Amino acid sequence: MGFYLSIMWAIYAAYGILFLISLFLKNKKLRKFLDDYALLTFMVGASFLIMALITNDPVTVAGYTMPTELQWLGSLLVTGFGAWKFYLNPLKQKVYTMDREIGEIKMGIEKVEKNVDKLLSNKIEQK
Repeated sequence: MGFYLSIMWAIYAAYGILFLISLFLKNKKLRKFLDDYALLTFMVGASFLIMALITNDPVTVAGYTMPTELQWLGSLLVTGFGAWKFYLNPLKQKVYTMDREIGEIKMGIEKVEKNVDKLLSNKIEQK
């Protein structure tokens, strides 16, 4: 039986169940907790997936073993989705926000430079 892959799927299943509970009960505290620890959850799951790939340890359920490649493909897709949803997409949003803020700061600095240039040219003309 696939020890590492079973642990990974158990972690993801527990996270999924808690996520659905938070949606149906509209529990904001649980939802915030899940959002805060989602990246950690998927990183731990990914580490178990890597161990399962290294040890060539597929999961057997009730005596039936799915093809190993299919198990790993599904595991990689779920882990990739978790990485995108909880790390890459928020990172992209932060970069967009920072880019917008830097643009605003740059415009502010350009206005200050223009004002300073006007003040300096007025001071030079007065002398």
